[in-house]
This record gives sequence, structure tokens and C-alpha cells, in this order.
Amino acid sequence: MPSQPWTLTREHFLDEAEARHLLTGLEKTAATVASSTAFVDRIIIECLLWSGLQTSEFCRLRVNDVCLDNTAHFTVSGKRDRRRLVYLPDRLRALLQTYLDEIRPALVADAPAPVEALIINERGRAYERTALYRRVTRILKQHGFGERASVQLLRHTYGYLAYKCSGSNLLFTQRQLGHAHPMVTAVYAQFVDEDYGQIANDVAEQLTQIDATQNLKGPST
Repeated sequence: MPSQPWTLTREHFLDEAEARHLLTGLEKTAATVASSTAFVDRIIIECLLWSGLQTSEFCRLRVNDVCLDNTAHFTVSGKRDRRRLVYLPDRLRALLQTYLDEIRPALVADAPAPVEALIINERGRAYERTALYRRVTRILKQHGFGERASVQLLRHTYGYLAYKCSGSNLLFTQRQLGHAHPMVTAVYAQFVDEDYGQIANDVAEQLTQIDATQNLKGPST
């Protein structure tokens, strides 16, 4: 158990406006540049942004680790071979389906040997950590994020957004990110403003509504 939370500053993640700027830029580039490179750029960034995976976890993803059924998810191999499900939004499921149906088959056709990795480069080869880091950094710099550009920027962005947009669901965020202890995940809470007075009222109101509903049903027999 960690003795104290690790340090996170505002520069370590994108806020909602910055994330939208990045996503819009990637979408426009992929739509106007008729090349697999632009689409692969987009799929790499969106996979990392919407899953919060670490570099090594992302590089280990195989095609068989992707489920695009109604509840889309990655089966992720983490530290000490621990595996977890990381759930994916519908927009990423649609992108991955296009990638698997149209983009990846063309890249695999040029591969020097069979490759099982989910995301591969234009030469049909799997990514190693250094090569992936360089590509992510290049993409983020192209979209104006300069010295902040890194895979960790996307992971922390997901942690912040997952915590905030899930209604401060700490357990969901912890499991998605693969943190061993919720104390680590709780570092994102400092950047989310919450009205504790309103939350206290909401708790009481929900309990009152439940009690009123039960009274309307009458006593059980």
C-alpha cells in the first residue's frame, strides 16, 4: 500500500477542451489525407485516450484481445501477467472495426512475417515501446501540445475524464487503469470540483423517494 499519493499536476493531462481539440484535429486530418498513416495516427491516439493503457500494455495488444460486441473491451495483460478488461466507448469500437476491416489487412499484406499485434506500422510490423512513444509524441506535437507530448499525457487524460465523467466513480477508474490500490487513483479527485452540500441533499432525497415509493405500495402481506 503506498504511503502517500503520487504527484499529478495540471500539465500532466488534457482538459475537456484540449481533448476535443486533439480529437477534432485527428478526425479532420484522417478525413482529408487519403493515407493509411493518418488513420493509424488517429487509431493509436484514440485507443490510448479512451483506454488509458500504458505503453507496454498497448504494445502487447493482439487482435484476439479485442472484443467488439455490444460491450466492447480490450483484454489487457498488465504487470505480473495480471489480466483485466478495459471497456471501450462506441466511437472507438466503430474506429477499430474500420481499422480491422479495411486498414490492417492492407498493412498485413506487406508484412515480412505473420503478425498478431493489433496495431501495426506501415511496414506491417508490431510496435515496440520506443517506436510507439516516438510516434505518439510526434502526433501530439503536430496538434500543438509541444513539450507535454507523451503517452502518459493520454493515460492521465483518461484517468481525469473517467473519474469526472463517471460521477467520481473511483472503482471504475481504478479498474480501467489497472491501479493496484484506489489511493493511487484518488489523485484525480483533486481536479474535479464537487458540491458536497448538493450531494448530501441528493443522498437524502433519494432515500426519501425510495421510502415514499414503498409507502405507496402499502404494507407487505
